[in-house]
Parts: sequence; C-alpha cells; structure tokens
Amino acid sequence: MKLGELGKRELGFRLHFVSLNAGNWGARQTSESIFVKHVRSCKKFRFFSPQKPTDMKCALLFVLSLISFFSGAVTEVKYQVHHSKNMSKSGLKITVTATLPKASDSSYFHYSNELWGEDNLFQCLSEFKGSKGYRFKLVPDSNRIVVYHPNTTTVSFSYMIRQDYPGDSSNIFGRPRVQATFFHILGQSLFTVPETVFESGEDDPEIQATIDWIGFPKDFVIHNMLGSQEMHQTFKGKLWTEFYNTLFVGGDYRIRSFEHHNRKVYFAIRGKWVIYEDDQLLELFQRTLITQRDFWNDQDFDYYTVIMTPTLTSSDSTTYPGQSVNGSRIYNGFMIQSTNNPFNDMGTIKYIFNHEMMHDWIGGKMMMANEELNYWFSEGFTDYYAYKNQLRNGALSPQEWLTKFNEEVLKPHYENPERNQPNYRIKDDFWKNYNIEKLPYRRGALFAFWLDQQLLVSSSGKTSLDGLMRTILSHCLQPDTPFTDELFLDLLKEETNQDWSYFFQKHVISGVDFDWSKLEMVNGIVIKQIDSIPQLEFTGEEGVFKEVYLNKSK
Repeated sequence: MKLGELGKRELGFRLHFVSLNAGNWGARQTSESIFVKHVRSCKKFRFFSPQKPTDMKCALLFVLSLISFFSGAVTEVKYQVHHSKNMSKSGLKITVTATLPKASDSSYFHYSNELWGEDNLFQCLSEFKGSKGYRFKLVPDSNRIVVYHPNTTTVSFSYMIRQDYPGDSSNIFGRPRVQATFFHILGQSLFTVPETVFESGEDDPEIQATIDWIGFPKDFVIHNMLGSQEMHQTFKGKLWTEFYNTLFVGGDYRIRSFEHHNRKVYFAIRGKWVIYEDDQLLELFQRTLITQRDFWNDQDFDYYTVIMTPTLTSSDSTTYPGQSVNGSRIYNGFMIQSTNNPFNDMGTIKYIFNHEMMHDWIGGKMMMANEELNYWFSEGFTDYYAYKNQLRNGALSPQEWLTKFNEEVLKPHYENPERNQPNYRIKDDFWKNYNIEKLPYRRGALFAFWLDQQLLVSSSGKTSLDGLMRTILSHCLQPDTPFTDELFLDLLKEETNQDWSYFFQKHVISGVDFDWSKLEMVNGIVIKQIDSIPQLEFTGEEGVFKEVYLNKSK
C-alpha cells in the first residue's frame, strides 16, 4: 500500500427495507414481491501501511521517526471553511495552511479517494488555488495532492468541495453532501492533511488543527463531533480515529440538548420527518445514553452528539418503497442517515441507537486485536446487548424482545446456508458474501445468549454476562491490551471456573451448531424446535423472566 493509503476505523451497520421488485441490491433470496429486511455491516478497518521501502528508504524513515519521537513534534494545520451563497453550485471553499519541518519547493498532501465503500472522491475536489508560483497535481490512486510552490516552510492554498451527484440518494452515505440549505461531510472528505503527519510511523498519528468558519450567516448552524455553534475550533488528537472520524454538518439543522452528569449532550437533526418527531427521538437518545453509561459505570466523556439526516424524502411509497438506514459510530458519538417516508418505523431507529452507542465500548474502548476474526465479539456481542438493553430500558417489552430475538437472530441464522462456515471465512469473505457477513452478528449474539444463561443459572441469578463484560472492559483499558480470543477465554475461565476453550473452538471458530438441548435456562423461558428452527418461548409470566434475566437481584 502506498504512502498515505490509510483509511479509518468505521463502526456501524446498514439496515435496508426494500421492495423485491424495485431492482434493489437487497433483494437476494426470492423473486416474490414482498418487503424484506436486510442488515448490512458498514464496519471496516483499514490502517496506514507504507509501501515497502528499500534499505536506504528504511534508514531514512527510521531517522525521521527518531527525530519525530525525540522532538515530540505534532503536525499543525490551519483550516478555514468559507460560506458561499449558492452552496449547491459553488460548494464550500477550504483554505489550508501547513507549516513544514523544513523548506521545500513541493509538498505532498493526503486526501482519501475511497471511503466507506465510496470511490473516486477526488471528483468532489476542484478549483485549487495558491499564490504566485503554485501548481497542483492530483494523484487519486495514491490518495495524494502534489503541491508545487516557492521554496518555503509554510504552504497555503485553497480548494472547493462539491457534491458530485445530483439531489438525494437512498444508498449513498459516505460522499460529501453540499446542497443549498445544508452540508454533511466527514472530516476525511473535507480536509486534506500534509503527509508529514505520517513521518512518526504511528498507525494513528497525532495532528493539531484549528478550524475557522468564515462568512456563515447567524442562523446557519455549525455543528460537528468537536463542538456545537463554535466558529473557531481547535483540535489536538489522533488523525484517523478522531479528526478524520468526525462528521461536520451545517445549515438548517435543529439542535436539541440535555444534561447528563453535568455534561451537555447534543442531538442534531434536519428535515421534516414523515414518521419521527424530534421530542420522540431526543427521549430515545437520552434513555439509551443513560442505560448504557449506567451499564458500563462510565460517565467519563467531555462531549457527545448524535446527528440524524434524511437521505431521500417522500410522503408516499412511490419514490422509494422501503426504508434504507445507515448508522455509524464516529468520534464523540454516532450518525444516522435514513430515507424519510411512510415505511420508516421506530423499531429500526431504537435498534440503531442501541447498537451504535454500544460500539463506544465494544470496538471503541475495547479495541480488537484481530478485526474481522473478532467480529463474533465486536459485532455479535454488540448486537446481543442492543436487544438486551432495549428490554432493560423499556424500549422493548419482554414479548417484543422475545419476538425480535427469534425473528432477527435465531431464525435468520438457522436459515443461513453458510451458518456452519468456520470463523476464518469471515476475514476472507466478509465483503464478498452477504451470508458470511451476517455470521459474526448472529453467531456471536447466540454465543452471548448461551453464556448469559449459563452464568445466570450457575449463580442462581446472582451474576450474568454483564459482569464479565465490565471485567473485559477494565482489562482492555490497560495500556497495550486489546481484546483477543485468549483474553476472553482467560477471563471467562476465571469467572466460571471452567475451561471454555473446546466449546469456543467447536461452536465459534469451527461453526458447529449449538446444541440447545444441553443449555439449562433460567425459569420462565425455554427454547423449542419449530420447523427445525430454534425459537424462544415463555413458560410463565414475562415479568418474572425479565427480573431474573436482567439480574436485578444483584
């Protein structure tokens, strides 16, 4: 991979409700004209990996790394974002000023040509300008902008960012959106950075930046993952997971907020939604945040926001006969993009809020050592708790929880023809095969359910998987301690006084079906085979099961 070809961490998923006769990619299993639901993962990890250098280049890179290490130098960049009266036509003007470590007559700047499955993002760039003597060469295949300039240590130039497709789209989520009344752009697509930032040799290098928003009207909202309504912003932190993993929006957004542990939490939303009301969504956001932060005993955050933006809007079912939703965890919060029509439903949004926020810890503070190979945990356990926490905070009744777990986890898993494929196939074919893509979500959720039941039964309801999850978090918060299968099994053995290695290898790694007849479950619920599909059933009063399942006696 060439210098600068680093992507970013992306956590999230995509839900699609589509009509099978609409010619949409989601229609995979039948030609009947019905509506089906698809969950497609947007999670992807790509790390900076320089092109393999020669010995001389290795020596040079080593020297540069030592210089950077001992000097503690952090690349500093100044940005200005300029308002234009006709954004849909002109776009946004970005001015960048960077100080180089030594004088030169040319500089390399990084700009990602691919992001979140979107390619050819250089098409969104135009009108590069600098003072006398500046010339520019764009090299999309290398994610590079070459700037030729007079011999200097300070480089300053401008460029325009435009939306490169007409109007709105139901299935474009990662490209810059710049329209007459708003903009919606990820940091990786908004700001170019000097490639000197990579000289530290770190996977996720530090960067220091200032952003000034110039000429925007007073009623034009400026909001992002760094702050709200701040016309001058400063940032010092990681490039890929923080600065480039920030969403910048502005325009006709409505800003709502609430206090949590003396910290202000923001909800930004735009558009007139056919189904959703602002107050309804804000209450859902607040309930989810309280539940999850209390679950993890973690109130340590300085700033948090959720940004929700409609994609294609229609008051009827003719324009887009279904709901297409994208949710992605990003720095200091998460974002939601969804079609806006009568097919929207609150159940989908509840799931997204609970799934995406859980990634603040699983996959966030608990970093995965072996990305796709750990998806059984980072996605599967996240999905499990997306359902369990909805039951915990009242977003789902016990019967709704049971129905969703049956219909969205158990049934599709056992109908998946690839369900017995080994775990390594997830690394090889996650982006190539939809059935393989779904394996870690459902297999991991079922493994989590099995462990939860085992812990509850063996302790007579005194402990559950919840405690183990907090123990794993405490270990992963230690320096240089990512999540691994080995760490998980060691901590599980300590918790249960039982070696789970064989069980884990058999069912999670090799893909053998769980033998549900051997699982002892808490009172009030059983699992039965219905048309060869395992399904949960209540055997008594739902409230009794909920009390034990949520471990309220602890």
